[in-house]
Amino acid sequence: MTPTITRDGETGFIETSGQRVRYRVRGDGPPLLMIHGIGAPLELWRPLESKLGDFQTITVDPPGSGHSSTPPGGFGMRQFAGVMDDLLTHLGLDSASVLGVSLGGMMAQELAFRSPDRVEKLVLASTSPGLTLDPMALAVIATRARYFSGRLRKLVTPIWYDEEIDQESSLLRLQWELRGQYTPSVRGYLVQLRAAWAWSSRSWLGQLEMPVLAISGSDDPVVPVSNSRVIASTVRDGRLEIIPGGGHLCLFKESVRTSQLIRDFLRDV
Repeated sequence: MTPTITRDGETGFIETSGQRVRYRVRGDGPPLLMIHGIGAPLELWRPLESKLGDFQTITVDPPGSGHSSTPPGGFGMRQFAGVMDDLLTHLGLDSASVLGVSLGGMMAQELAFRSPDRVEKLVLASTSPGLTLDPMALAVIATRARYFSGRLRKLVTPIWYDEEIDQESSLLRLQWELRGQYTPSVRGYLVQLRAAWAWSSRSWLGQLEMPVLAISGSDDPVVPVSNSRVIASTVRDGRLEIIPGGGHLCLFKESVRTSQLIRDFLRDV
């Protein structure tokens, strides 16, 4: 395991793959790289990050989101994984555990495949080995207008969370609060969406040797639970945790439970 490097509270930028990429480091425990979903800035990790205080959490704005620069249209999953690899090098870390949610889970898989020595353990939440979406789910993901329109926000909340707006999670409220400063550009959003659409791990997923924990909501309409079942059963050392009644962002809505699952998995020798 990589020795802990104390950098608590550090926020900065690295230049990599022709991009300027923002990151933040908190805590001084075992390192955990956390990669969010499409269009999301690193601030949206707060509801879960606060419950993982015994780890050194490394959050990042993937190119095209937050305060990172926007890459050209040909920027694919290989390049996104390269950014994460370079970030670990910049931080002086030979390796780390990696947590990815949704699109971030795809980036995490690609990183684990291309740089297996970098990834000690892998947590994949609400993600897929390759996009298989119904038209309604794709429409929700493909429009960044949900960051601006309160009316659209009310319409898509049941799709993301499987619940009504008056029971929304802290993540959705935080996303709404941050919409002006951290909303992704149209081009950045489309670059990320295109990278996900063109990508699949199915041909090499079974080669991953590090321990993998797949977490999924049983009622996720965006990335159905069958995707996590495939991941957990295909990798060489896979575990599956299903959150009953959980939607696409169950990792945050059920953050007390999921953070405990993550801690137990990462602490297990």
